[in-house]
Amino acid sequence: MMSFMQISRAIFVVSVAASPVSAFLQKSTSHRLVSSTLFAKKTATFGMGCFWAPSETLLKVDGVTDTIVGYTGNPEAGYVAPTYDEVCFGRQWVEGVRVEYDGEKVSYQQLLDAFFEAQEPQPGSRQYASIIFPHDEEQRKIAKEWLEIGTREDRRRSKDGIPVAITQLEPLSPFFAAEGYHQRYWQKFRPRIAACILLLVISSGRFDSLVPIDLQSSLHTAANAAVLLGCAYVVLERSIDTKVVEIPP
Repeated sequence: MMSFMQISRAIFVVSVAASPVSAFLQKSTSHRLVSSTLFAKKTATFGMGCFWAPSETLLKVDGVTDTIVGYTGNPEAGYVAPTYDEVCFGRQWVEGVRVEYDGEKVSYQQLLDAFFEAQEPQPGSRQYASIIFPHDEEQRKIAKEWLEIGTREDRRRSKDGIPVAITQLEPLSPFFAAEGYHQRYWQKFRPRIAACILLLVISSGRFDSLVPIDLQSSLHTAANAAVLLGCAYVVLERSIDTKVVEIPP
């Protein structure tokens, strides 16, 4: 029979594992991939609308080894990092995705196709604009031809009709990796939501038949407390994790 202390510890592990631990595991995996020297490492940068989902989608492309979300598209700022508020409430910055990929597995043109399908742009918004930022002359030529052909043929995305023509081509400018809580956002958010739902189900009494009667009330209290602690962690994370750093091309 489980004691109250054992139950409380189990709840604590569930809530914590879905937050910083899952973030650490995601970051560790990413670092292992990036540190590998066994592939032809290349880099690309795109403006793709809100960067959370597109960065995850591109990471699933065969040959893509890492994605970093950040802020770019404002050459006048030089090397001064923006705050998230400056990005959200100004019209100078673009939410961008820096992509590292194996050039032997996926070509830049294939990456452009993946970018087009994964992006979530908002026409008229600088922050959420669809932009290609070539890293060199080769990428610029490929991107220019890709845009010209797509515009001439009126290529549109099948799921929502977004045309290639809304995509712009701009010179590469300094790229600043966004705050840590933005990195791998959905990969971290999903287990947190799952843990929260589980704790709320526990607090509702759904599993009371598996717990001694004298511990049920305490279990509900512990589950509710874990939910509150998890919410507090998310708020605190945004207040503390404010570091924005430049990533070289």
